[in-house]
Amino acid sequence: MEKLRCPLGHTTISVKKIEKEIQFRNVDLQIYAEMCECQECGQEFATVEQTAIMQSAIADAYRQSQGLLTGEQIRQRRKELGLSQKDLAKRMSVGIASIKRWEGGLIQSKSMNTALNTVFRGGVVGNVVTGNRTQSLSRIKLVMKEFEALLGIQFLEDGDMLLYDSKYSYYADMLAYNELGKSITGAAYAALPHGPQLNNYKELVELIRNADEKKATPLTLEEKRIIVRVARTFPQKRMAFDATHREEVWKKKKPGDLMLYSDAPNLKEI
Repeated sequence: MEKLRCPLGHTTISVKKIEKEIQFRNVDLQIYAEMCECQECGQEFATVEQTAIMQSAIADAYRQSQGLLTGEQIRQRRKELGLSQKDLAKRMSVGIASIKRWEGGLIQSKSMNTALNTVFRGGVVGNVVTGNRTQSLSRIKLVMKEFEALLGIQFLEDGDMLLYDSKYSYYADMLAYNELGKSITGAAYAALPHGPQLNNYKELVELIRNADEKKATPLTLEEKRIIVRVARTFPQKRMAFDATHREEVWKKKKPGDLMLYSDAPNLKEI
């Protein structure tokens, strides 16, 4: 404490416990934390460490209010089962980075919380090939038509093999799996020389073009937001194409290997 200075330069600093009411994500929360107080001027301030602890306390208070596991609960239950972070990630079919973030304070989605509880009860989680969803050709077409409307660029053109179009659905599906717990289309993707592509795309292209998108399950608000995010990141088709070629998760695959949804947390271009 003797090395700390308040914003006015005073050095007589003490630490005090506080009780604070805040609003986070439109939820009123009450948290307990520590702050520094200058004994000369009464100024309150927080150190970097105290700020990090406070942020973690806010996240955990919110998680408790929503019935989600806190970071400490995830850590404790994992250790009770004798699992490393890598073990838990494998059982959940997610990247180890996700486990580290959740234990460190990042708030997991409700679907991921359900997956955590499933594993902790001894269950099995997920299909990392189709992203926990049955493939829907009508939904693939619906997603591509959504991108078409957002970007003003023609998708599903006659004669093409979705070389560029599939890069958009790939990013949307992977983001949805990572954030919502399931893909948007249920599509399986393969690593090909020209980037991630719909698995068995040669057989699927015409079927997708002829699918009736009106029969697809409507997109949720969260799914639409993800599609908008991808469209804003890649306003031109070539940008999405080039981005997938920079992804290490694609570079490390051999031609023909499946692009698993468990790699979603490792995407760097979006």
